[in-house]
Amino acid sequence: MIEGTVSTQLTRLLAGAAGANAALAPFAGELHDDLVRVPASLTDSLWQELTGVTAAQLVRALPDQGVGLWSQLFSGGETLLDGLRDAARYLPLLADPATESIEVIDNGELTTVRHSSTTRLPPAVAATRIEFGLGVVLEQLRRAAARTVTPRHAGFTHAAPRHHDDLVNLFGSGNLAFAAESNTLTFLTADLTTPLPYVRPGLATVLRQHANLVLRAVRPASTWHDKFRAAVTAALRDGDCSLRTVATRLSLSPRTLQRRLTEQGTTWRTELETVRQSRAVRLLQNTDLTVDAIADRVGYSDARSLRRATQRWHGTSPRTVRAKSTRAGPTVVPGA
Repeated sequence: MIEGTVSTQLTRLLAGAAGANAALAPFAGELHDDLVRVPASLTDSLWQELTGVTAAQLVRALPDQGVGLWSQLFSGGETLLDGLRDAARYLPLLADPATESIEVIDNGELTTVRHSSTTRLPPAVAATRIEFGLGVVLEQLRRAAARTVTPRHAGFTHAAPRHHDDLVNLFGSGNLAFAAESNTLTFLTADLTTPLPYVRPGLATVLRQHANLVLRAVRPASTWHDKFRAAVTAALRDGDCSLRTVATRLSLSPRTLQRRLTEQGTTWRTELETVRQSRAVRLLQNTDLTVDAIADRVGYSDARSLRRATQRWHGTSPRTVRAKSTRAGPTVVPGA
């Protein structure tokens, strides 16, 4: 799992509620890929856009399918308690594992869901985030059970809001405590251990296996800078790496591309040099191509130009760079 990231499903939910879909523009094309994770800093900024939106409103905005695989886990077992434990274990499918966790504590009579969250958000925003987190857990339990599930008690570490009728409605109970030691929902264990209405034997195992595969396969969303460097690499590979060519690949004008690079604190020349260096080293260490051939592939006129560049980058010759490779034998990289 990648710390400092969150799921695209949660990000889309928050952006829609905040009316801030423009904030997702840098990740367009990847936000419907369940294997992509976006920076937690993005959702933090979305939470701050949600000032004035209550946890109850956000829970009501939850789509019918919930938030993907994590929501499905609630209905995978034979009882609600089974699903709740799986959802707690696999919370990293949804939230940043560096800052969010859920613990399920069962003493036989009572079962407590404890939500821990560390955040630098303003206190009022952080409070809504906690209320939303516990509210989503309760909503998923209700959907899995196809009935009303009501906690005996809910506790929050933040101070009591001026009005909390919406929280009473959300949790179905007036037994709410504020300035508590931890953020919790407490249920009668018997209410969570009755068989679910539609038990599908083996489903929980399949969902857990899928969750493990997803957690191993997730990747961070590509930034604009990543996409730019990929376009430069592709242009080098095709033998035409001009500013205009790369701008066209990115559907930008050359002037707009230069402005974007300035905003990123870099320049076209610096970026081209960086990509050339990375590609040259990769070709030197992973292929048996001649220095002349590599020079051509990274956009230099001849081997002499590449030797000067390698001296500038590494203070040594292409031969020495190649000798540092730890490969056992030559490896031809397709399309290199």
